[in-house]
Amino acid sequence: MTRVTVSKEAATFVRNEAAYLRRRNTHAARNFSETVRRARDILRMFDEAGNVMHGLRIKGGLTLVVDTYLFDYIREEGVVNIIAVRHGRMLQLTPSTEEESDEDIADER
Repeated sequence: MTRVTVSKEAATFVRNEAAYLRRRNTHAARNFSETVRRARDILRMFDEAGNVMHGLRIKGGLTLVVDTYLFDYIREEGVVNIIAVRHGRMLQLTPSTEEESDEDIADER
């Protein structure tokens, strides 16, 4: 089995989407949680399950489509790192592949 990690940005999206759905439709929130679990399970077993057709513009990046959500990820040294999650109708942004440190953020201010 392949180890699967989730970036801060992807985890934030998942938390926000789950909270949004819980406020509006608990059934949809449960379905979303199941979708996230299935995506992680698929990537644990099949780290090449994603495709390049959905436009992740990072060398080596793949996108796994599960239900109406897209999970952008890269494979590095035997680890799958989910770097972005989005609904299929959302505009795709190219996520950063490097972790920003607090110092980097402070320098931008």
